[in-house]
Amino acid sequence: MKAFTVATVGLAATAATSQAATLALTPPKACYLSQETATLTGAGFTANAPLTRPEAGQPAGTPTAGAAGGFSGGYRFVGLKAVKAHTITATDGTNTASVTFTGTTYQVATKQSTGRAGKKYKLRGYGFLFGAKAYMHVRGHGIRRDMFLARPKAPCGTFVVKRRIVPPTASFGNYKVQFDAKRRYSKKTANALHFTLRVFPRASSAMASLVGAGWTQVR
Repeated sequence: MKAFTVATVGLAATAATSQAATLALTPPKACYLSQETATLTGAGFTANAPLTRPEAGQPAGTPTAGAAGGFSGGYRFVGLKAVKAHTITATDGTNTASVTFTGTTYQVATKQSTGRAGKKYKLRGYGFLFGAKAYMHVRGHGIRRDMFLARPKAPCGTFVVKRRIVPPTASFGNYKVQFDAKRRYSKKTANALHFTLRVFPRASSAMASLVGAGWTQVR
């Protein structure tokens, strides 16, 4: 049996069978996160046959069925955006099977890359599966804010809120902004997202620019 690594993601893994062939992802989850690894298992294929797995925009991969017509290998979820369902299909030319699942990337996104200090931003959270609540923590230039954002919704831990990150009186400079599932701020919090809010003077008013890892612009 040949192990392989590929990309895509999804809703609770449910196998759909064509003829006798089957595909399954384990462990089954309501939502998978980008960079997670699961096991993709197939059965009912022609013994020792090479398998093709058509996936739009993804590497094809060529696992080979064993003597009993099955295979098992690691499947890594990558390149995910927002919340989407995906389907993996394997075929040996005669037998075909598919498995459908849903997934996302752990991130906070906004359509706005600049704005006034004190401006409210629409924040879209995805993949907040590490706790029952989502928080935002802001530090810098004398500002210390720990703000509850939302209770992420199933299945992929999503939320949409509009929040002011720094007040209109915020000083020029960089502010550290951290998103996580903890009410209290700590640099050591696991599974935290970080980015920088850069407040700078422009046209006689303080403007804000969002930069850094964990922050994704939605176009």
